[in-house]
Amino acid sequence: MKRNVFRIVLIIIFALLLVLVNMPYTKKVEKMVFTLPGLPRPIAEVPVVITSAGQSTDTYIINDISNQLMIRSFFMPQAEVEHMEDMKSIVFAVGYSSLGLKLQGISYEDEKTRIEKLINMAKDNKLTIITVVLGGEQPIDERNEEIIRLVGAQSDYIIGLRGSSNEELLADLAENGNIPLTLVRKVKDISVPFASAFR
Repeated sequence: MKRNVFRIVLIIIFALLLVLVNMPYTKKVEKMVFTLPGLPRPIAEVPVVITSAGQSTDTYIINDISNQLMIRSFFMPQAEVEHMEDMKSIVFAVGYSSLGLKLQGISYEDEKTRIEKLINMAKDNKLTIITVVLGGEQPIDERNEEIIRLVGAQSDYIIGLRGSSNEELLADLAENGNIPLTLVRKVKDISVPFASAFR
């Protein structure tokens, strides 16, 4: 009798542990469904233009990564449609910076219009669009979110930082658009998924 009671108690404890362990795990799996460590095969061709979406300095970081990987790229933070002749891909380094816009002498609306024209041209000419969002720990602001949505929703691949303020937004865009997404822990880790898009 004691043995049966002991067995029942063990089964109940085991069942409770399973429920407790699986509740957060299930939620985590749902969020990670569209997250890949890198692409299984290349999706982009060179030459590629690296441009800004929001005029933050993140564009310089992405350009450095591209140079280290020896990917044939052209660095144009303010690329326009006329600069895209003979290009096969476009990389948007997304990050809104009011200071960056001011230094370039353009308004937020000007920047949005430029981005929209580039996206339309890329879609019309079947260019690959890669979006890289470095973000940060600060709460995501309205303009930054708008630019991320504008570019991210039209992307063929998204790379972002795990633990950043925009992680959830990127996961939603990837899931809704069935877009491959890689989230890395540190900026230096972007090299691997970035390279996987080209080779």
